[in-house]
Amino acid sequence: MPRMPPKVEEHKRQVAQAELERRMKQGKVSVGAAVREIRQRFVGITLEDYARLCGLSKTTLMNIERDDPRVLLESVKKAVEPLGYQLSLVPAEDL
Repeated sequence: MPRMPPKVEEHKRQVAQAELERRMKQGKVSVGAAVREIRQRFVGITLEDYARLCGLSKTTLMNIERDDPRVLLESVKKAVEPLGYQLSLVPAEDL
């Protein structure tokens, strides 16, 4: 799946993305909140358009962004890959 082009200028995007990733590593932002923030803030694409790009329904993407526990991991994977991320397990001491 293709990566999304950045919405903001490169340096500002890198700084903001590093801050978001720091918060993610600290457990201060959920996967769903991160997907929403990246989609809206860095890419600037609507929920409907991004869902279509990922091959997900709008409802499924909304549920991912709301951290609905009923969402399949395969759906979350489809939502994060175009943003340049992947799902993986990380040892707790690395958090």
